[in-house]
Amino acid sequence: MGEIQVVAFRVGNEEFCLDISKVREIKEMMPITRVPNAPEYTEGVMNLRGQITTVINLKKKLGYYDDEPLDDKKIILAEVKDEIVGIIVDAVSDVVTLTDDQIEHPPKTLVSRMDTRFIKGIAKINNGERLLIMIDLDKLFGEEW
Repeated sequence: MGEIQVVAFRVGNEEFCLDISKVREIKEMMPITRVPNAPEYTEGVMNLRGQITTVINLKKKLGYYDDEPLDDKKIILAEVKDEIVGIIVDAVSDVVTLTDDQIEHPPKTLVSRMDTRFIKGIAKINNGERLLIMIDLDKLFGEEW
């Protein structure tokens, strides 16, 4: 039976997770420089140890309304298509080890209604009391990059 470690985080009222192998580090909010004509979900760029890094607001990218100040949010530095990208989330909760039998494919009714190709699966923790939506960042940003 396979195991996977994921970083769990919150966006709005939902919990999501990323494969830990894609996560480089988690940082407190840093200064962000806005970029003209960038997509709405792109907050801008930041200087990460001398490297200019794009910063994405995951809440906006997922179609949620976000009017909360960025000050208290976290930045997950993750690998997206061989590039490091800053991903703003509301909070980072923990690292979870999942087994294959805890992960289910998204329900067909969900898949047929919306673009959910970026959802790898839904993980059930504590006998299903806690659900984590597993995100594939490469597919979420798909054709855009």
